Amino acid sequence: MPAGRPKEENITRRQAEIMQEIIRFNGIFGTLPTMQQIADRFGIAAPSVYDIIQALVAKGYLARVESTPNRPYIILRDVEPDSRVKAAVPLLGAIPCGVPTEPVTDYEGETVLVDIALTKASNVFALRLDGNSMKDLGYETNDIVIVRCQQMAENGDIVAAFVNGESTLKRLIYTPDRIALKAENQDFPPIEIKCGDEFRIVGKVIRHISERDIEHGRK
Repeated sequence: MPAGRPKEENITRRQAEIMQEIIRFNGIFGTLPTMQQIADRFGIAAPSVYDIIQALVAKGYLARVESTPNRPYIILRDVEPDSRVKAAVPLLGAIPCGVPTEPVTDYEGETVLVDIALTKASNVFALRLDGNSMKDLGYETNDIVIVRCQQMAENGDIVAAFVNGESTLKRLIYTPDRIALKAENQDFPPIEIKCGDEFRIVGKVIRHISERDIEHGRK
C-alpha cells in the first residue's frame, strides 16, 4: 500500500475470491459480471452476492455508480497480493517456444500457484517455456504459461498445439483458407499446417508468469 494510507479492514477469503473473479471477468469482457453470473459461478445465492458486493464497496475495492443502472459498480483496486486466494495448478512439463519437438512430459507432483479465478469452471494446467520464438510477447525460457484445456481456439489466440506428434506454443492464425502457427519473433517462420498434417490444439494460454514471479505449491 502507498505510504501513509490507513490499513483497510481485512478482506475475507470469499470476498477476495469474488473480487478476483470480477477483475478476471472485466479483463475478458470489458464489463462487470452481474450478481446472478457471480452467484452461478460460485454456487451461492444472489442475495449473498449482494451482501459481498456491499462489503467490497465498504472496503474500497468497488464503488457504486448511481447514474448507470446497467453497470452500477466500478473497480477501484485489486486485491492485495497477500490477500489473494490461489490454487495449485499441475505443472505438466516444458513446451518448446521454437521449432516443434517431442511432446511435453509429466513433472509428477510439481504445481504452480495461480489466482483461483483462473481455475473456476476451467480445466487448466501449467507449462514451462523453452526457447525464444515468443520473445516479442515477453515470453522467456523458464517462464510459465497457464493453459486452459480446449480443442478449439480463435484467430490470434496463443495456443499449445501438436503438429505431427511434436509440441509447440505459438499464435494461431486461422482463416477460411489458411491455418498457421506464428512465432512472435521474426527469426522464426510461421508453421503452415498442410493437408494431411496431424494437427490438434491442446489448449489456449490464459496467463503468462515471468520466472521471477513463479510460486510453486504442492499437490
